Amino acid sequence: MRGIAVGAVLAVATLARADAPYAREARVAHLGEALAALRTLGADGRRALELDLHTGVRTQCHTPGHPTTTCMIWVAVGTCNQRPDRELCQAASDVILTNQHAETDLVDESTRMRLVRTSSDYHAAVNAELWSRYALLAAELALSPPAADLATRIDRFCTDRDRTVHRCASGAKACVPSLAWQRCASELAWYVASHDARADR
Repeated sequence: MRGIAVGAVLAVATLARADAPYAREARVAHLGEALAALRTLGADGRRALELDLHTGVRTQCHTPGHPTTTCMIWVAVGTCNQRPDRELCQAASDVILTNQHAETDLVDESTRMRLVRTSSDYHAAVNAELWSRYALLAAELALSPPAADLATRIDRFCTDRDRTVHRCASGAKACVPSLAWQRCASELAWYVASHDARADR
């Protein structure tokens, strides 16, 4: 599968040589495809695909803790192969599954425990918490130097951000911790695609 399989390769291989021109070109091209796919799907399409993938991973990937990357890839393969927009689905699935897999990196344990105690719908509560962190990350992106296109700007921002340690106090709300490139890029792609009217400003 081209979409998520390429993303998995980029997550590991290209970061080791983040300044190599071919690595940057591959990352930017992949990000551009993902952004285009997420925008084309629209809000309803993104929500439906996100739910399908979430349900598929929950029911098919039974590894304790985090599901394996291999299982998540096969969930995406099975989901996208049933759709007429298979290539769009593949590109969007890369972003969606990366974000779902990164939930515990972005929302610390004390915050998740607080949400368990205080929320009647934990899934909705943690999604709201994730959205607030995405917004903080997007605000950092907005302050970064401009670039020729959005994919290039996200790539450069996430590459540079990954070189610096970002620590957050336990339970801190207005803080985004250190993120690997692929998670930073996926979170921004999802957030920006959901704010389409402002995406290219």
